[in-house]
Amino acid sequence: MTNRKIHKISGLIAGVVILILSITGLFLNHDNWKFLHNTTFETVPSNIYTLNDRSITSYWINPNNKKHIIVGSMRGIFESSDDGNTFTKTLDEITYSIKNHDNSVYLATSNGIYKKEFNDLIWQKYLLDGRIITSLNIFKDKLLAVEDKTNIVLIDLNSNTKLSTNDLNIPKDLLNIDITLSRFIRDLHYGRGLFDGDISLLINDFAAIILTILGFSGFILWWLITNIKKSYRYKNSIKYFVKIHSNIFSILAIFPIIILLVTGIFLDHGKDLNKFMKETIISNEYLPPVYKTLKSDIWGADFDGESFYIGNRYGVFKTIDFKKFELVSKGFAYKMIRNDDILYVSGMGSSNRILVNGNWDILKNTPHMFKDVFLIDGNIKYLSNHKSDLKLPVFENITLYTLLYSLHDGSFFASWWIWVNDFASVLLLLLLITGFVRWYLRSNLRKRIG
Repeated sequence: MTNRKIHKISGLIAGVVILILSITGLFLNHDNWKFLHNTTFETVPSNIYTLNDRSITSYWINPNNKKHIIVGSMRGIFESSDDGNTFTKTLDEITYSIKNHDNSVYLATSNGIYKKEFNDLIWQKYLLDGRIITSLNIFKDKLLAVEDKTNIVLIDLNSNTKLSTNDLNIPKDLLNIDITLSRFIRDLHYGRGLFDGDISLLINDFAAIILTILGFSGFILWWLITNIKKSYRYKNSIKYFVKIHSNIFSILAIFPIIILLVTGIFLDHGKDLNKFMKETIISNEYLPPVYKTLKSDIWGADFDGESFYIGNRYGVFKTIDFKKFELVSKGFAYKMIRNDDILYVSGMGSSNRILVNGNWDILKNTPHMFKDVFLIDGNIKYLSNHKSDLKLPVFENITLYTLLYSLHDGSFFASWWIWVNDFASVLLLLLLITGFVRWYLRSNLRKRIG
């Protein structure tokens, strides 16, 4: 079979699936886009509704009135005054955290920090308007906020002013840490595994956009070539779409596309490959530049009145002046949540732990990657994606984000759909190879080398 036929057949078979993966992946890269959570659908497979609870990010119970519950989510803020029997949406902002001090409640949202008194009905903008606040903790009269995983802002709640704003410059010798293949694969696929800031994410976006263009232009070319026998007028159109389909941007996108395909296959079979991926260690010496800086990798932060604790993919770092740092707890710090004098750290691919009186302990028998910690009748409870008896808002629809997520991982269709995704990914690898060969044979590069 010729290179051309392999390219054509692979494209036709894999085309639709690849288009679904590329378009959904592009939007899923940007979960802070508000319209993804405000656009809703009702007519979807019933199993997709179980994904709704994944959008819940935080949970708060009024210490003065147990019937008053506030639930934060990617859809906004929902409040109940009847012990969770009914909920009303009171704020249309993506919310990441809920904290209280005295008789005031504070929210970390994708549009700054909001505040209101316990009994107030309306939320008011507080500080950092327009900024994405991904983490929030309060110690006594000091509030510590993380701005878009990059800057740490300390706020005095008495004067309502910013005391300091700090970025992160952890010494390279403290970041000389090896990681597992499991961690590396996830970082690459989710757009945080190559360079600091948004560069890795933009590379993934570029790959997704080019892949979408290749998919549509490939189908159009196939249709035009199929119908050229009926009408010669399609000849100019074919030349136009060949230029769109085969150009330098498509060549530049090959490497990031391959990264997405290979890591996606690994993630599809994470349970089966979990042992292999966790036992395979990658030396820091061979890791991309982002692992040497991690300036935009602040997943959580806390302040105990004297020291700052910053959580990233390596663990929790302690500092007093943001000049000298110490790694005090190893393992991905997914969430850092202060509850009175105890700091809870939720692990991602690592153990959950707590900091009490300066001592770190493993937090056993707790849900993996819990999102929040709160008290019910004096007992610590955890908010997570796992099944629980918490009283939550019941949604009669799903968001566009949830729909895209279910299409991307195949759960929209069936549990076995991951094999379809894998098959399409392998065919796409063939497309990339044969496509590059065809481009090379037609390009001036071949003539120059020859």
